[in-house]
Amino acid sequence: MNQRTVARTIRHSGVGLHSGTPVQIEIQPSGLNTGIRFIRTDLNPHAEIKATPQAVFDTTLATRIGSPAAYVSTVEHLMAALFGLGIDNARILVDGPELPIVDGSAVPWLILLDEAGIEELQAPRSLRVVRKAVEVVDPRDPSRFIRVEPSKDPYITYSIDFKNSELIGSQTVSMALTGRRFCEELAHARTFCTAEEVDYMRSRGLARGGSLENAIVVSRTSGLLNAQGLRSPDEFVRHKVLDCIGDLALLGTPLIGHVIAHKAGHDLHTALAKELFAESEAVEILSPKIKGQRKTSKNFADFPASLAELPLFARLSLVTG
Repeated sequence: MNQRTVARTIRHSGVGLHSGTPVQIEIQPSGLNTGIRFIRTDLNPHAEIKATPQAVFDTTLATRIGSPAAYVSTVEHLMAALFGLGIDNARILVDGPELPIVDGSAVPWLILLDEAGIEELQAPRSLRVVRKAVEVVDPRDPSRFIRVEPSKDPYITYSIDFKNSELIGSQTVSMALTGRRFCEELAHARTFCTAEEVDYMRSRGLARGGSLENAIVVSRTSGLLNAQGLRSPDEFVRHKVLDCIGDLALLGTPLIGHVIAHKAGHDLHTALAKELFAESEAVEILSPKIKGQRKTSKNFADFPASLAELPLFARLSLVTG
């Protein structure tokens, strides 16, 4: 499958989840092998940040790339949407340090990218194929881990366990890790937190842009605070998978392997991405049309060309009404 970019420039404005400040974003087409690049247009001179695992320097409550002097935060939902439509190359201009939270899911980003259209570029994309298992474990809590194992097809198994919340509890998702499955089954899932966490974050000057319009909030005493309920019974774990896909999208190539995670988060997702970024005994980067390289699954190419291909997407596009 060839590399892709957006067909035309498209703009969006919104509010940052933690900063609470208005931000404008512009997504522009970009050429072959340029990858995803964020440009901070409010800085002088403009700062360009390439979306790679090495660019991650903070994972507190979101994935932040760049440096303390010039960064973009909360990139994971847009990165997941770019993965869902197989977009490898784009310039993303943003006039602040945090992307808009939109509704807390990836659906609005998919809709925006679909409006821009997809342009197929005249060169195949590379693949990152797992040949040996790679694992990252939280040294402070060994029950938290993420690993990837060799697999013919891209796959993900993700579980969460929130013992302090009866409503969230333990949930597991296991599914093919393809763009089409992401768009149809994961993109709708919103970020979530407890009411107690909201109070704590706001005491630290965070979550200033958060509301029931862009997050699921669960209270120990009152249960689910969102009047319209959940979009799926296991929306909590599906959002964690969404975050994981967005973080692994920093690799810049489809990953052929079975990702297995338990109680993970941005810290472990991006740590694994850093382990997988360079070619090694565990990871083989397959460049297109090079003779002698081993064949791999064609399922990696299951990226829709537009949302019109997805019969279920109308049901998931809950944010447009």
